[in-house]
Amino acid sequence: MRQTTRHDVVFVAGSAGEHELTWSQKAHGREGCQPHLDGARNRNVRMARALDGRPDMAAVLHAFAAVVAHWEALRTVYPRDADGHVRPVVVASGVLHVAEYAFEAPANDDELAVLALRLAEPGFAPDELPLRAAVVTVGGRPTRVMLSLHHFSADTMAARLVAGHIARLAADPGADLPSGWQPRQIASFEASPSGLRHAHRVDTHDRAMLRQPAMPELQAPSSRDGYAVYNLVCLDSTAVALASTSLAKKYRTSVAAVLQAAYACALAEHMGIGKCMFNTVTANRQSALAREAVAHVAGRVLVPVDTSLGSDRFPALCRAVDAALVRSASVSLREPDRYAESLDEVSAELGRSAHNPYMANIRPVAPGTLIRSRPGRAQEIERSMGSSRYGRFPKPVDAYSGQVNFDVWSVCETAGVSLGTDATSFDATDLEHILLSFESRLVRAAIGGHAARSGSFAGV
Repeated sequence: MRQTTRHDVVFVAGSAGEHELTWSQKAHGREGCQPHLDGARNRNVRMARALDGRPDMAAVLHAFAAVVAHWEALRTVYPRDADGHVRPVVVASGVLHVAEYAFEAPANDDELAVLALRLAEPGFAPDELPLRAAVVTVGGRPTRVMLSLHHFSADTMAARLVAGHIARLAADPGADLPSGWQPRQIASFEASPSGLRHAHRVDTHDRAMLRQPAMPELQAPSSRDGYAVYNLVCLDSTAVALASTSLAKKYRTSVAAVLQAAYACALAEHMGIGKCMFNTVTANRQSALAREAVAHVAGRVLVPVDTSLGSDRFPALCRAVDAALVRSASVSLREPDRYAESLDEVSAELGRSAHNPYMANIRPVAPGTLIRSRPGRAQEIERSMGSSRYGRFPKPVDAYSGQVNFDVWSVCETAGVSLGTDATSFDATDLEHILLSFESRLVRAAIGGHAARSGSFAGV
């Protein structure tokens, strides 16, 4: 791998100006996610995307310019005023530097990971675009685009979506880009009377939800400075995809609800509790592709899951979770200070921390994908468990990551599920047990009577 050149991609857009920080950006700021920090606390999202259709370099660079010009989040800089406060400034034009890296042969995952980290270091400067980019070439032909996107913008425009749009425009320069909320629109709505009323309704909802279910605390990391061992386990399973799509059709509910309900049961059984609370991030169903990663528009909602219903009530549990996810679009904005105050007040009332340690991030499943994933006979679902791929990825990260994360990143032919936690709470063996229990529960529920005989969802 060697850098051969750097391309200066000029972009010109029709909008510019300043805006207030959005709710989500303020929340990230409270957690120390600043756009100019170096090192481990510089949050960013990295992405590698293969290019289809064998486009030339000119088409790829044109795609970069079009995508950056289209979304304000990708051309927002964060200088500080005289008082030290961050000012989000949307620039109308500028230059994006795209590095070109030549490989002698197609790059493997390790080489791409090294390149992605190179793009992310050092930290982003306050007057720098939040997007860093590279193009990988093999034999002079562009084969991949690489992105590192700052967390403030990643919250509004996911790196995966950015890379997908660039790849699509490179293959078809005439393709349309989808519409979506821009940061200025979001900030304007949040500051409006209707937006503030909306935030207050969310605050009321969250206070009520926080008081309802038992939420056992995970152990806090021993230190917020330096690094902690972070256990991450992943499961790539055709069985999960087949079983979840089968159950969603059978119960007339969403795949997201089935997945979350089954995961809640597995986690509750492992921890010996009867209820779970999840801080769930789902897509706005009105425009899932464009708003998939917009947490403050798409909806973060506290969803209580009563896992004590048992196996015979699992369909009812899935429908209850689905109803809560549907409501997430109407309980999606909060004021960070008010939300933090709510957590502190409820914590004092309960005599324990109400800060929610469980996060479920479920990406939307298009109806067409659901139809294509029709499972065959029950034996095929059960047999597919044998091809499941499981992996552990312990790695050093900062202590901020001391929480359980549940991420379903695809449901098509296979379903990728990952769990992660700081080692002071669960070790990799715990997470492996939860994931494998999650998979087997879904499969047993999908193949019918065997689930009831085996007690798949009983006793939790």
